[in-house]
Amino acid sequence: MSEQDKPDGKPQSPFDMVPETPAQPEEQKTVFAPMPIQTPPAEAEEPKKPRKSRAKTQFAPALQAEPVAAPPPPASEPRMTNFPPVAPRADAGQIQIGDVLNHIFEVRRFIARGGMGEVFEGVNVNSDERVAIKVMLPSLAADPNVQAMFKKEARTLTRLSHPALVQYRVIAQEPQLGVLYIVTEFVDSKNLQDALPSLRPTAQQLLALTRRLADGLRVAHSLGAIHRDISPDNILLEDGELSKARIIDFGIAKDLDPSSKTIIGDGFAGKLNYVAPEQLGDFNREVGPWTDLYSLGLVILSVAQGRGVDMGATLVDAVDKRRQGPDLSTAPEEIRPLLTAMLKPNPVERLRSMDEVIAMIDGMTGAKTQPVQQGSATPPPPQSRPAGAPAAAKPGLDPKTLMIGGGVAGIIAIAIAGVLIFGGKGDKAPAQTQMTAAQAIDTARQTINATLPSAQCAWLDIDTVSGGVSGINLSIKGVARDTAAVQKLVSDAIAAKGLTLANLDTNGVAPLTRQDACPLLTEYNSIKSETTTLGSPQVKWEMSVPPDSTDGKPMAKTIVNFRVDPGTQDFAMFGLQNSGDGIALIQSLGQLQDASFRQGYGIADLGGGRYEMGLDQSETGWAGILIVRGSGPIEAGTILPPAAQRTPQWEQQFNQIAASKGWHTEMIWMNTVDEVPN
Repeated sequence: MSEQDKPDGKPQSPFDMVPETPAQPEEQKTVFAPMPIQTPPAEAEEPKKPRKSRAKTQFAPALQAEPVAAPPPPASEPRMTNFPPVAPRADAGQIQIGDVLNHIFEVRRFIARGGMGEVFEGVNVNSDERVAIKVMLPSLAADPNVQAMFKKEARTLTRLSHPALVQYRVIAQEPQLGVLYIVTEFVDSKNLQDALPSLRPTAQQLLALTRRLADGLRVAHSLGAIHRDISPDNILLEDGELSKARIIDFGIAKDLDPSSKTIIGDGFAGKLNYVAPEQLGDFNREVGPWTDLYSLGLVILSVAQGRGVDMGATLVDAVDKRRQGPDLSTAPEEIRPLLTAMLKPNPVERLRSMDEVIAMIDGMTGAKTQPVQQGSATPPPPQSRPAGAPAAAKPGLDPKTLMIGGGVAGIIAIAIAGVLIFGGKGDKAPAQTQMTAAQAIDTARQTINATLPSAQCAWLDIDTVSGGVSGINLSIKGVARDTAAVQKLVSDAIAAKGLTLANLDTNGVAPLTRQDACPLLTEYNSIKSETTTLGSPQVKWEMSVPPDSTDGKPMAKTIVNFRVDPGTQDFAMFGLQNSGDGIALIQSLGQLQDASFRQGYGIADLGGGRYEMGLDQSETGWAGILIVRGSGPIEAGTILPPAAQRTPQWEQQFNQIAASKGWHTEMIWMNTVDEVPN
C-alpha cells in the first residue's frame, strides 16, 4: 500500500509487516479487518459523512492490503437503542409512575430498590404485555464502562431463550430522562433465597433442579454469556415450585453497594458466599463456564440444607473456606458425589461444562441425556466415529465461550448437573465395573491430554468430555493435517485405558491444506503454553450482509478475547490461514498498550489485562489466531517465514531464539460460514 493510499490519521497498519511470499494457488481465504470501537456522540451532530476507509487484509501475505469501510453491526442483531439528544426533563434520572420509556414501556408500579437501581412493573403499551423494568442508578448509567457493557451484552441477552430463563426484551436508554434500563418478561414469584427455609426437597428433586438450571446455563454459555452471579436471590420460583426455577440477572454492572457483597471492576461480580475461587483471585482468575458451575453447586447445597451457605464473611475468610471446601454433610448422601465434583477448588479438576454436569446426573439417575432446549444453538453433527466405536447418544452442546466485556444483566437456567469424585489416575484404568462416571471422565481427560501432543502436524486441545463408564463422548478442537489419523490416535488411547469411545467429534478441527505448514505447527507446539488466556465466544461464525453494504457482499464479525498478565515482557498476535500463510495483527506489547492503535483496530481494553478484539472476515473458511509471549522483539519473519524458508535450519534457529527469549504460544481456530440465506 502506498503512503497516499493509507487512511488519513490512522496508525500504520500492522498487516503490512509480514514478509511477502510467492503467490500460492487460489484457496479459501479469510479476510480479517479490525472492527473500530464505537463510542456514542457527546452531543447532537450533523449527519455523518461516510467513514474513512480502513485497512482490509487478506491472510495471504502476497496480496496487497486495500482500503475498506468497516460496516456497523447487522440490523438483524439486537442492540441497545440510541436516540438523538433530547432536552432533559427537570427530574432527569428519576422514574415516576406513569412515565412511558421510549414511547413503549409504561411504568405502572414500584417493586423494589437495590444497590444497582430500582425495579418497576410496567406494560408494553403496544401489546399490553406485563414487563419488569430495571432502571440503573444514575451514577452507574453515567459511567462510560457501564454503558459499554450494556451495548456489548445487549446482543447476547436478547437472544437468550429457554424455559428456565427470564426472557430479556430490551436494553435501552431513555433520552429525556437519560436513564439506562432493562426490560424483561414479568414473573410474579418470590426468589429462591426467600423460599429456602420452607423447602424440603428430596435427593431426586435436587438433581432435577440442578439439571434444569444447568441446562439453561448451557444455552447461555453457548452464546458466550457467563453469568458470574449465580446465587439464590437470582433464581425465581414461578408458582413457588422448584420445577419452574428461572435464572435472572446476568452480571452487566453488578451491585456497587458494599452491604450487598457484590463487587465489580478489578474484583469479582457475584455474591461473596456463592462466587467461585477464581473470582477471588485464585487459579489465575480463569473465569468461564466452570465458574457458574461452582456457584450452582453452592446454590444446590443451600437448597439441600434449607439455608444459605456460609463461605466467608470477608475476602480472606472466603478464600480460605474455598480452599478447605464446603461442608457437605447437610446434603443428602446421594448427591454428595455430584456436589464434590462441582465444588473442586481448582477449576482444572472441577467439571468443566454444563454438558458434563448433565451427563453425570443422567448417569446417576439412569436418564437419557436430553437434547438442547429451544433457544440454544444446534450442535453440529459429529464426524464419523472411528472404526469399531459403538454408536451412542449425541452429547449436548458445549459452550465455546469466553467472558464478554464485564458481563451484564441476565437470565438463564434449566436442568442439569452432576458428577462424582475424580479418580483413576494410575497408568491403568480401573475395571469398568469398578469405575464411577466421574473417574471415567477424569481418566479420559488425562489420557487425551497426554496423547494429543504426539499427533503429527497438528495443534489440538480437548473441547469437551462427557459420558461415563458406558461410553465417553469427546470433542476436540484445533487444526490438523490428517484428521483421520487424529481420530485413530485418540480412539486407541481411550481403548488402552479400558474405556469405550462412544463418540468423537472433530468438527472443531480445522483441516490443514498444505504440508509445508507442518513445520510451523511443530515449532509452535514445542513451546505451547500450559495456561489459556486466548479464546473466542464460538467456533463457527455466520456471515451476513451489512445494512450499509454497497456491494451486497456478506461479512462475519468475529470476536477474540485475550489476557496479558502482569510481568509479560512482550506480546505479538498473528492471524493464520489453514494453508499456513499468516499476517501480523499486533506486533508488540507497546503497540497493544497504545490507545490510538487499539481504537483504530477495534481492540477494547476491558481492564485487568483483558482485551477484546473485533475482526471482520469477508471470506468463508477456517482462520486461526496465534499469540506469542516472551522477550521481544517477536519478529514476524521468525514466527511466520515464507514456505520456502521453513527448513531444518529455520527450525533450529526458531528453537534457539524461543529458548533464549522464553517464548510461549497459544492458538485458537474459527470457522466462518455462509449457511443462512442473506
